[in-house]
Amino acid sequence: MLIYIHNEQMLDAVVRRSPARHYVMVDDKLCILAAMKDVLGNRLMTVFPRQEHYAPDPKHATTYPTPDITVVRIGKLVDYDLPAFLGTVDTRHTG
Repeated sequence: MLIYIHNEQMLDAVVRRSPARHYVMVDDKLCILAAMKDVLGNRLMTVFPRQEHYAPDPKHATTYPTPDITVVRIGKLVDYDLPAFLGTVDTRHTG
């Protein structure tokens, strides 16, 4: 796990520090998830927990692309297995 103040501006550092074929990003801001997906494309699985400050804002839900996984709270991520995070199963439901 890496924590940065401006996640979307640190993708080069993340990729350099932790080279991988696939990444997972969990964030409560759809704008951050969308910006990172624009850069990494299918190499990034976006996860949106609908529990924080930006989550209930309906404007954000219609402005940005649908995340790969949406959960009602971050603790629900334990319900997902590795194939879900690798994008090999359909996860476009709210869990």
